[in-house]
Amino acid sequence: MEPKNINGSSRIYEHDIIGWFEDVSEKAGQVQTETLRRILGLNWGVEYLNKWFGDINIKDMDATALESLYTSLVPLSSHSDLEPYISRIADGDTAPLLTRQPIKLLSLSSGTTEGRQKLVPFTDHSARTTLQIFSLAAAYRSRVYPTREGGRILEFIYSSKQFKTKGGVTVGTATTHYYESEEFKIKQEKTKCFTCSPQEVISGGDYRQSTYCHLLLGLFFCDQVEFITSTFAYSIVQAFREFEVVWREICNDIKKGTLSERISLPKMRKAVLSIISPQSKPGFEDRRKLRGAGK
Repeated sequence: MEPKNINGSSRIYEHDIIGWFEDVSEKAGQVQTETLRRILGLNWGVEYLNKWFGDINIKDMDATALESLYTSLVPLSSHSDLEPYISRIADGDTAPLLTRQPIKLLSLSSGTTEGRQKLVPFTDHSARTTLQIFSLAAAYRSRVYPTREGGRILEFIYSSKQFKTKGGVTVGTATTHYYESEEFKIKQEKTKCFTCSPQEVISGGDYRQSTYCHLLLGLFFCDQVEFITSTFAYSIVQAFREFEVVWREICNDIKKGTLSERISLPKMRKAVLSIISPQSKPGFEDRRKLRGAGK
């Protein structure tokens, strides 16, 4: 179950999405049953479901009866049960194997479970649910720590490089797919907080160069930054360790409107240089603040 489209200010949106979440949480069992009904209805006839349901007609079944039928017919599954279907998708098979929604992307798991990375289907719905998670988290955060509309976020986020399978399907991490999606732009519009860094920094593919630019732009927009965040907490720790090393260089870049030679990726350089400009006074103030903090 998903929230309805909500229009209006970010405050109205935050109030409504929290209300929606708390409402569905109070009736989780009912929501789960209805969600299963919706999933089966949308994907009826795919090869994986046909394997278990055969020619059973579920069209007129109510949600509770369908749930009982599903649990009696379809066993619990693991990735290894679905891997043959995913391999066919990766090889270019466009038949409805697991979902009727086209699977144009595959995400890479972290590999912590079995010591190897696994491919997982990533659809348009996957991007929408990721947006939903981030929007809900932002709404709860804003309730405790209100943010100004139009403020900025210093986000230490990174897209890794994508590649193609032999069947032409794009593969990358789930976060990479999300940061490359239209939903990522929508998230900023809905929360009315905008990341400091342009897409060229996020998707640069070089962790250290992206981190330097994240730090530089966070300091450049310091008067607008509402909060600092990252997908993974350790990314913030690593970023500030790097900051201890390069802060003087960053301040010099802000003061002169230049960019360190350590940033060698052309698209990243161009994007960052289009944002920063000679800021002698702010550069001086940044140096003074940082020196004071280090005492």
